[in-house]
Amino acid sequence: MGITINPLSAVGGADVTRLDLTQPMNTASKQALNDALSQHGWLCVRAQPLAAREIADFARAFGHIQPHVQRAYQHPEVPEIVMMTNRKADGSFDNAGARRGAAEQTREGWHSDLTYDPVPAKATILHAVEIPSLGGNTCFANAALAYARLDPSLKERLNGLRAAFVYGGHQRNASTRAAASALDAQAQKTAHAVHPVVNRHPVTGQPGIYVNPLLTTHIIGVNAAESDALLEVLCDALDDETIRSEHQWQVGDTLIWDNRGGIMHTGRLDYPRDEARRFMRATVTGAVMVGHRHQAA
Repeated sequence: MGITINPLSAVGGADVTRLDLTQPMNTASKQALNDALSQHGWLCVRAQPLAAREIADFARAFGHIQPHVQRAYQHPEVPEIVMMTNRKADGSFDNAGARRGAAEQTREGWHSDLTYDPVPAKATILHAVEIPSLGGNTCFANAALAYARLDPSLKERLNGLRAAFVYGGHQRNASTRAAASALDAQAQKTAHAVHPVVNRHPVTGQPGIYVNPLLTTHIIGVNAAESDALLEVLCDALDDETIRSEHQWQVGDTLIWDNRGGIMHTGRLDYPRDEARRFMRATVTGAVMVGHRHQAA
């Protein structure tokens, strides 16, 4: 019997069952997973503890693994994998590590991975190794639904607009500044890109808000006041609780989420700081983002 996809909510997410992540997958199973990712935005495989090499092998079901700029957190034996951890080598709290993709308030944390790269990630695979006693959930926002709810006049204003996405040297977001402090000198200079404010998902064709509060610095071609005002409206739209889903982690859980538009995510920085939160992560390379143009009725 093949794998089973069980939707979790009307705004995104699905459980994947009857899938052993330690075993090679046939072509049909890989296609089913990729189709489910496009349809549901994020997927969960529960309670299967994995080694780093097994995660890397599984990630290749979605494409080519993309190296991450955070080389300081690279897995020592499997370089395709990076560690997501809030602990330094001496066991003390690592603020830069804790803030990689996480924030105290979801409003400041929404993002898609590697948007500071000219060719952003297609998918992220995140596997729980150690979790705190409470908090630290990963949240998802339906960016396609957030865009659909915008006023038509605003959608027209967004047509053709592009924005800057910056990791090293970012000044708008405190979590980004802290996380980027662990970048090496080369990454500090090169981790920046320009993408559409609104993009079109390459598989579903759905438009979605693509700018985000964690990594977008400004909208290009408009004055600073208008850029700030537009970003505030769009980031507020992403933080609507009615378009949100959330995963409460257990050790051995694996999440796969789509970074090509339509869904955004953030970790919650709301757990006890004296407790470890450790994950292994792989990112799969995507393609250049294509903008969406709203057509007036």
